[in-house]
Amino acid sequence: MTKALAHPLARRTLGIGAALAAGLILPLLVHLIPSQGGPPMGARLLPIFLAASLAAMRLDPLSALSIAVATPLLNRLVTGSPAGAMLPVVSTELVVTVALLLAARRFAPGSLRFVTVPAFLASAVIASALVSGSAPLDTLSFAVRFSWPGLVLLAVCGFLAAPRNTNDGPRSDGGPK
Repeated sequence: MTKALAHPLARRTLGIGAALAAGLILPLLVHLIPSQGGPPMGARLLPIFLAASLAAMRLDPLSALSIAVATPLLNRLVTGSPAGAMLPVVSTELVVTVALLLAARRFAPGSLRFVTVPAFLASAVIASALVSGSAPLDTLSFAVRFSWPGLVLLAVCGFLAAPRNTNDGPRSDGGPK
């Protein structure tokens, strides 16, 4: 009985650790890329959203939301980014993105592969309106002009990483889901 309980716990712990590591390492590496004017590379490639989006697709809801909350705080602690007023904006965007992906995973699992970009855009608009007071069209304009490489990356990773088995029923071999 202990062996059966240890396996899911080890798998969950490994998933959380991998998502947190990716959430720390990817932004760090991306911010090493020099920016040729305009916004920093993090705002263009959206690396912090990759780890949170993948967690929303592969981990349980509590773990995925924990990743969304912890990742920007850990990044701020370790690297100093997101700086200043961007911390609450990025934190809100991550939580809303993960919540939207979790909702799609629960209520429309077949569409999960196609909702990472709309979830990010919706979360950016919601977060900017709630936290920074920016107009939704300004946020969408920025995303289209500057963040399109990150949106493409989110779309590709979302398509590749979304679970293919959307069956919520028990497994055919009688094992746990």
